[in-house]
Amino acid sequence: MPHGAMRSALAAKDAMARIPRPALFGAVVAIVTLVVAAALPGGGGSNEKKDLADVVGRHLAASGGRFAPRPVTVLRVYLAPDGSDSNDGTAQDRAVRTLDAVQRVIAAARPDTDVEVRIQHGTYVAAPVQWTTYVPGHTITFLPIDYEFGEGAAGIGSRPIFRGDGRNGFWLRATQQPAGAPLSFYFLQVEGYSAGAIAFDGAPATGTRQNTAPATGNTVYGMAFRRLGSKYVRSGVGYGAIDLINSRDNVIQNNSFEYLENIGGSARQNLVHGVYLSHHSSNNLIRNNRFLQISGDPIRARDDSNENKIFANTFTRTGASAYFSDWFFTGGRPKKNTGPVECASRANAFYDNTLNSGYRGRIDVLWISPLGDAYAASGCDNNGQGRVHAWGNQAG
Repeated sequence: MPHGAMRSALAAKDAMARIPRPALFGAVVAIVTLVVAAALPGGGGSNEKKDLADVVGRHLAASGGRFAPRPVTVLRVYLAPDGSDSNDGTAQDRAVRTLDAVQRVIAAARPDTDVEVRIQHGTYVAAPVQWTTYVPGHTITFLPIDYEFGEGAAGIGSRPIFRGDGRNGFWLRATQQPAGAPLSFYFLQVEGYSAGAIAFDGAPATGTRQNTAPATGNTVYGMAFRRLGSKYVRSGVGYGAIDLINSRDNVIQNNSFEYLENIGGSARQNLVHGVYLSHHSSNNLIRNNRFLQISGDPIRARDDSNENKIFANTFTRTGASAYFSDWFFTGGRPKKNTGPVECASRANAFYDNTLNSGYRGRIDVLWISPLGDAYAASGCDNNGQGRVHAWGNQAG
């Protein structure tokens, strides 16, 4: 989007801030009523508008039908390939260069509003990042500098690219995430990391089936994930482009997952996934994504990860066993890291997807192991539900 248009949008926001509060409330209600669909991410095309309207409708239902308009004021932190981490990041000409510096700026500001990390176009060769900075009650959003909410990919000049520097790990592993402090990612490209791109890690408590607070409510939209795993970065093996660990109520939509491959090692080590739903990762929405050339099953559920909905996706040259697989550890063999007993997942739905081809040939739609579809171990409860239901999937 031209910088003039961006300045106009910011001026309009400033003008809104000067309206007396009762009038401002009425203005916001009117705007929301008239243009909520156009104000959604991905609103540049009719299909994208419908997709995002459905996503927002889901969040409205979860919040009892309440709609919270975007705050008039947000904290913007600027990131640029030629920035300096000695800058304060609060303007384009004072941009920082790394996500570690972005965390420092946000933590020092202690905002009570949403945060937008505005990312200049270009390539960032960057080490894996551990993300531990959040704003309770507000969202931190990572997005291109010229992206306006309501646009699709055509509204940006190009995706900023984050490329790994060869060290083992995820591009961004989010840990210690409190409730009501989600992260959102729009229209970035992540490539060349060994473990994967994004991990939402609300790791369960060790040695018990009781969970720690899950990482919840995150959004990954319009992202491109490419060339992840040990085939491209030999410092470690890939787990998944998006790895959910005790992470719930996330939206993963309109992304592309391409060339996610492990090589060498055991057959099990080769199974990098597009989205890995593990250890109590439930009620996630995975929709309208494109999966291409993935050496492991593109969607994998593990250990009590329930009621996830995977639909309207396209799968081409993906999967070692199936397009969707459900697996969990039942014991009975040595395990390097001992932990709590795992349970089968239940009531996952895999439907209306386009299934073109497996990674090396024909694969099944579903693969469930070990034991059967209705299995419930001692201490685990399947509520009488099967592990996965599939319907409406068609060959491309």
